[in-house]
Amino acid sequence: MANLQGNDEEGVSLFPMFNILACTLGVMVFVLATVATVSLGADKAVEYVSDEIPVENGGPLQGRLPTWMTWDGEVLALLPGGENVTFETNLTEVPADDLADHVFDRIVGTDVGRAISAASLAENRYVVLLVRPSGFETLSRISSYIELLGISVVPEPIDQDLRRIQVR
Repeated sequence: MANLQGNDEEGVSLFPMFNILACTLGVMVFVLATVATVSLGADKAVEYVSDEIPVENGGPLQGRLPTWMTWDGEVLALLPGGENVTFETNLTEVPADDLADHVFDRIVGTDVGRAISAASLAENRYVVLLVRPSGFETLSRISSYIELLGISVVPEPIDQDLRRIQVR
């Protein structure tokens, strides 16, 4: 055992240990703040539930099954799987008379085309079109094609940078 009895010796100083403790706590607070800041906007996600869909034509769409799709002006994507169809030509440049043929040629034989076909054959189906701001200009053209097949379309605006969309 150490004998600290004596007037010429100083006592044990805990000051260096407090410095180390303060630095460690400071680093931990900094790391925690960084992780919290990054996690706030790193992976924006949203979940849509079918019974929260707005009212259309004065009557609710309750009891009908939604087919979920996203539209950004170039890509029509089926949710939740993410299968998509890309339109190389801007739909505003396609003449109105050729629009149905142009869209049909792009979606025939794809999962998106099969989903739209299944929705048109069932009376209890409708399409929820989650539209990004880049797709607002051509929304009327793509929704008019879907409505031409006898399917109700409910457009719902979403953020442009929304990456993960969950639907049920």
